[in-house]
Amino acid sequence: MPSPTSKPTVAPPRWRRRPDARPEEILDAAMEVFGELGFAGTRCEDVARRAGVSKGTLYLYFDSKEALFREMVRAKFEAIIVSAEEFVRTWEGSSADLLVALMARYWETINHPLHVRLSRLVLSELSNFPELARWYYQTIILRGRRVIEAVLTRGIAGGEFRKVETPFVARALQTLCVQLAQFRHYFQQYDPAPLSSEDLLRGMTDLYLHGLLVTSSQEQ
Repeated sequence: MPSPTSKPTVAPPRWRRRPDARPEEILDAAMEVFGELGFAGTRCEDVARRAGVSKGTLYLYFDSKEALFREMVRAKFEAIIVSAEEFVRTWEGSSADLLVALMARYWETINHPLHVRLSRLVLSELSNFPELARWYYQTIILRGRRVIEAVLTRGIAGGEFRKVETPFVARALQTLCVQLAQFRHYFQQYDPAPLSSEDLLRGMTDLYLHGLLVTSSQEQ
């Protein structure tokens, strides 16, 4: 029986090391290991083993665990935000339809099992690493919030949405998506009447649209 202080077991590598081992493979492994063991519990050798490379090879690309985490976030999350920014910028339809489409994209991302694990890490651990937490907040959370705010501002300016407090509504949408994904993945098995991923997205979309859309009585 393992002792209470024993290190969590890390799964063995899923492929043999290739001569041209690339940093992308290390980042893929880092996302899995950080999600399983948390930031404090992860060692660079854990990630190297999962990626099928030596620790020395990992350090050729990333000189610390903090640097590895930052690059993993940039590769896996920042690209999604860049895509969302372009999606919103080039949208030509109504703001209501844009919000529905953006929520579907965001939910698909945040509800993915690997992203759920990373969200749990961010919520539970990063406050113990203030500089890393500040960087993550500015790089991911704040930038993602501005994408939502841009949609809300567009809808208000076009007369589709009520004049709401966009900073609050954007924060609320981010928080609701993250928390529902967390509860679904970690507590779904105990729910006597569980909702599917599609049910949750449909409910969030309905709630937000009916809270934002201008009604005929408000137009008068």
